Amino acid sequence: MSRLNVKRTQGFTLIELMIVVAILGVLAATAIPSFRNYQLSSKRTEAYANLSALAKTQKAYFAEFNEFVGVEAEPFATTSLPPTSTKRSKDSIATGFEDVGWVPDGDVYYDYDTATPAEPWNATCTCTEACFTATAYGDLDGDTVMSAMIYVHPDTLGNDCESGYFNYSAPLDGSGGRVYDAVARVVGVSNEY
Repeated sequence: MSRLNVKRTQGFTLIELMIVVAILGVLAATAIPSFRNYQLSSKRTEAYANLSALAKTQKAYFAEFNEFVGVEAEPFATTSLPPTSTKRSKDSIATGFEDVGWVPDGDVYYDYDTATPAEPWNATCTCTEACFTATAYGDLDGDTVMSAMIYVHPDTLGNDCESGYFNYSAPLDGSGGRVYDAVARVVGVSNEY
């Protein structure tokens, strides 16, 4: 009796192909959100760097002129457009902050402001001495939810100003105290523009 040798053609069966597609789908479902979070985190570093530089510039200005400079949200205040998820030119920010002498490094995702007791820009200030609050606002992912970073420098009594446009206070640290003289992320921000 002769055996019939049937040679199987090379290739994938439909089941094998469906298994590979399912595995790729699971990998994509876990990788895409992680990648998106990484992108947002890298965009937030702009605000950390710029607010730190702005705070140093404000303090240097105070050392020379004995006052902090308040500035409305730039470019938001000049364009009447809310922050977007795309980078914009730093030109309006450089113009707004020229009195204090601060210019951000490169184009920006965020709008920036500084509230002081002399120029609160819609903020509530409880300072009895010199203080300032610098804030960065942005809609980084285009979902109409604002992302905000804040730097609060209180007076010697611990009083401060809220942020200029959306009235954010200094956020709380892990032990329930306020975060002062450091850049902090404001969590739970709602978009009111």
